[in-house]
Amino acid sequence: MALSALESVEDAFDATKRLLWPFVRGTWFRLAAVMLFVGGIGGLGPTSFLNFIPFPGGGAGEPPGQRPEPQPGGPDPGALTPELTPELVVFLVLFVLFAVAVFVLWSVAGAVMEFVFVESLGAEAVKLREFFTGNVRPGVRLFLFRTGLSILVFGALVAALFAVGVLVGGWPVAQWDDGAVLALLFVGVPLFFVTTVVLGLVIGLTNTFVVPTMLAEDRGVLSGWRRFLGVLADEPVEILVYLVVSFVLGIAVGFATGALSIALLIVVGVPALLVSLPVLLTVGATPLGGTVLLVVWLAAGVLFFVGSLVIAVPFRTFRRYYPLLVLGDVDTDLDVVPTTRAAVRADGGEEPSDDERDDGVGDDPDADR
Repeated sequence: MALSALESVEDAFDATKRLLWPFVRGTWFRLAAVMLFVGGIGGLGPTSFLNFIPFPGGGAGEPPGQRPEPQPGGPDPGALTPELTPELVVFLVLFVLFAVAVFVLWSVAGAVMEFVFVESLGAEAVKLREFFTGNVRPGVRLFLFRTGLSILVFGALVAALFAVGVLVGGWPVAQWDDGAVLALLFVGVPLFFVTTVVLGLVIGLTNTFVVPTMLAEDRGVLSGWRRFLGVLADEPVEILVYLVVSFVLGIAVGFATGALSIALLIVVGVPALLVSLPVLLTVGATPLGGTVLLVVWLAAGVLFFVGSLVIAVPFRTFRRYYPLLVLGDVDTDLDVVPTTRAAVRADGGEEPSDDERDDGVGDDPDADR
């Protein structure tokens, strides 16, 4: 018997073509919004920049540990250290609470979008508002599962490493010597790598197989996992082959999205550079020139960000259709893309007609309401 994990690769390509071609702006840009939450921007995450700031007593060209002598009539470098006032404490606490709230809301939205993505592929229609409001509860459950599992796993890892450190270096921690630290690193680095891989595998299986299981049979996360473990016990070869093929596809998709992102960066960056150079040569480093450069490069950054999300749409749609087709093959009760499956295996994935694709897309901005 042929393996679905092998045959479904071509079917996933046909399903992606059926949904996304011919190009419909509403479908692509709504899926791009989904990509922002479920998969980043095509393999490129938000970039973090390190700013090297010359703090007093540690600037470039200054011997380590040596502080500059105060100049006559100038401020004492030590006076530049901010005083920990009650107002500053309140501000820091509020800032931390705000950051945590934003992180939680974003993570919850990302968990809900996992269901929105799967339901959109099953319906061959991207209805953000309808699918989002209908999946808030399971999305919150998914968020709690992923967050709780991550805290539990990494908490256990930290506790295990701390116990190793105490066994080797003794107590208190302040008396640990270089040998204890090296032993901790020797054990900790590979253990951290293995833990991260296993945790990523569990969360990945949750997103690709448990989420559609929850949708198909209206289950919670733990119940969905028990149901999926039954499928895994019945069809271990299918799931194993899927994991291997998915890993290879992930590498290929990473190269493809990376190349396209570099091409997009050139397309967006070269015009911005061509505008920036004349501004610098004519206006110079003035407030007007700085404002023009800020607007130009901010616009270029927004275009690159949106373009990268759009680039991710076909690749991530393909990679999500693939496990959905495999899951429906190994257990028909968990098939959440029956219409797409029947279509791609009957006609090779010809795009649906207007009557078949009930997404209200086109270019009507109110189609999703």
